[in-house]
Amino acid sequence: MRRVHLAELRDSWTAWLGVSLAFIAVNAALVLTVVIGYTGLAAVADGRLSLETSASWTIGQALVLGCVLLVAIPVVGSSTSLVVGSRRGSLARLALVGATPSQVRGTVASQLAVVSLLCAPLGDLIAVLAMRPWLALMDYSARNEPGWVALEPNYALAPIVASNLVCAALVVLAGHRQATSASEIPPLEALRQAQAPSQRARLGAGRWILALCIAALVAASFISVPIQLEHRYKETVSNLMVLGFFQVFIWGALLAVVAPVLVGPVTRLWTRLVPTRSPAWLIARATVAARVDRLYKSVVPVMFTFAIGIGSLTVVDSMIATIAVSMGRLELALPMWDTFVLQFGLPLVIAFAGSVGSLLMMGKQRDAELALAGISGATPAQRVAIPTLEAVIITVTGALLSAVVIVPSLIFQAYSLSAAGLTYTLTMSAPLVLAALLGGVVITGLATVAPTLSAQRLPEPRVIARLVAE
Repeated sequence: MRRVHLAELRDSWTAWLGVSLAFIAVNAALVLTVVIGYTGLAAVADGRLSLETSASWTIGQALVLGCVLLVAIPVVGSSTSLVVGSRRGSLARLALVGATPSQVRGTVASQLAVVSLLCAPLGDLIAVLAMRPWLALMDYSARNEPGWVALEPNYALAPIVASNLVCAALVVLAGHRQATSASEIPPLEALRQAQAPSQRARLGAGRWILALCIAALVAASFISVPIQLEHRYKETVSNLMVLGFFQVFIWGALLAVVAPVLVGPVTRLWTRLVPTRSPAWLIARATVAARVDRLYKSVVPVMFTFAIGIGSLTVVDSMIATIAVSMGRLELALPMWDTFVLQFGLPLVIAFAGSVGSLLMMGKQRDAELALAGISGATPAQRVAIPTLEAVIITVTGALLSAVVIVPSLIFQAYSLSAAGLTYTLTMSAPLVLAALLGGVVITGLATVAPTLSAQRLPEPRVIARLVAE
């Protein structure tokens, strides 16, 4: 089977190339965070840093790591599932030649592990190169902290390897469900569905349980506010602010879990309101409706990108404005870019890499769809407009879902800070929202359209035959 595994990996390298962006970003984020945390813990252990003054090095990194994982798990899951789903035909051929379900799952698991570990050295290098600028930013943000101590990063092998293995485990676990599902389908049926997964979206028992657990965590956040205020101490308001930061990631994780049954209806609802009968728009709308599985996995990283980019910055700005108004310190600068980058920069990079990578790796499937459109009479201009409009649909759906993340997060912040006696002041930048939406459309459009341009110069039957051969 070793030669089979290597052959499958060689044949699928183009699909893995796109989503490897997310794997590299997750590896870099984990290594950067874990190495800084390890450096702080080592300094506390040998007495160079007291526990009271180690928050930026230890507790702060633990909070960032939590945010990174809340984004990385669904983003990596979506990216990995897209690749495994695109290889259904290959997996079916393995079953046809006698591979057992366990051997099919083993083939997928080996590909997942190998690709993740191949991405790890590049992620490690990026983390090492970013380490000193990142520490300089930490020093700037903490310069008024009593007892701040600058430390040299401790590049011990153990935390770096552990971070790489954690990323590989996330990737393998993310692809396990999809691989298991593919291995259990009869070979002939799998071939028939190789490029057309079922349109029926549903949540399995595991997703329902996970959704209920995250919903319970949201409820616990609200319930904890009066309890914390009843037993108030000097860090109560700070803890409520931190809990407010986490709301964006908790709500984002909840929407990522229920995305299979949420993205389709939301997309159908708003696209029907668009008053146009343009053939390109109708084909793009029909394509995303027929590819529900691809749609929600493409939307999840985009949703996280908007939620973190707009929501987290709005939470930070509103927190600073609330402090300024409540304490009369109107001279505070808005926004605190260093705080935003340190707390939310790494999850934002992961979400962005996942959204771009997922769109890039689906290029070949779109090539065949556009070739079929060409055979049916679509003009060259329409064949460019169709993926462009599909990118617009993905972007708008992601933005709408991000609003479902942002609004409850701001509601929690308003409730908790007001209950603590502060004058809550909502601060949202309209130019930021507009720039994010326009930037999202442009970037998503480029990632969707650019991979299809070369195939549009080829004869349509050749493009379709190439996809069928794979």
